Amino acid sequence: MSVLVAAAGGFIGRHLAAALPADRVRTASHADAAAALPGAGVAVWCGRNPRLGKPGWQVGDDPEVAFGRACAAAGVHLLSLGTRKVYAPSLRPLAEDDPTGPADAYGRDRLAVEQALAAIPGLRLTRLRLANVFGFEPGRPTFMGAMLDGFARDGTVRFAMSPFTPRDFLPVEDAAAIIAALALDPPGGVVNLGSGIALPTGRLAMALIEGHGTGRLLVEEAAERDGFVLDVRRLFWRTGLAVDEAAILAAARAAGRRLRTCCPGRSAGARPSAAPRARPGRPGRG
Repeated sequence: MSVLVAAAGGFIGRHLAAALPADRVRTASHADAAAALPGAGVAVWCGRNPRLGKPGWQVGDDPEVAFGRACAAAGVHLLSLGTRKVYAPSLRPLAEDDPTGPADAYGRDRLAVEQALAAIPGLRLTRLRLANVFGFEPGRPTFMGAMLDGFARDGTVRFAMSPFTPRDFLPVEDAAAIIAALALDPPGGVVNLGSGIALPTGRLAMALIEGHGTGRLLVEEAAERDGFVLDVRRLFWRTGLAVDEAAILAAARAAGRRLRTCCPGRSAGARPSAAPRARPGRPGRG
């Protein structure tokens, strides 16, 4: 059985294609994904509609829903990469059977995509709900992307929340390995994808600074905001794969080292830009 990685040029798609066995993986762009389905047993949709969470988005126009219909017609099992943001906020670990109740527009739109996929007749579907999957991702509208952009601009990570806010982080390489294992033996239903570790966000920021060798964390607002951790017992039961805190912090340090290598002179003591600043803690992805 081969696995089709659809929209394989993106952040997770690239890593997933590399994690799958070379003789079992096929890749396709967003535009060519449906045409590439014949011969595949499983497809993983790795694309993201940039209009999600924005005014005017319509679930009927979303490309993932259209791809789901194509998978159903081709008899291909679909793995959908969703988000933990579909859950109602909770201080305890979020399990797959916990109630949904998105707190922002992005979460509401992602839940609408989940529901539309689940309603497609004949579609074999596994819905993954992802934690904060991160890596070296400057320019992306994510928690780590905002931190890296702050470093590249003026050597500062700015937090619009308390650094003690706990969140569930997962390095993209580990996420890709886990998604690959699930794609080769898809369980169906809903599966949380995270580390299951409630890591204070400030610790991740400090690991990034340590890897870079210089920089500062500036906390501009002290309130805890959007803390969460996923219950990943079902994931571990299905795959036997787990990630510990040391691996998460090591991945953040690696991102800091890579930024220092690829952007020397930009992140330490650079003049602040006049452009608007994205700050971890504001509504967005991840």
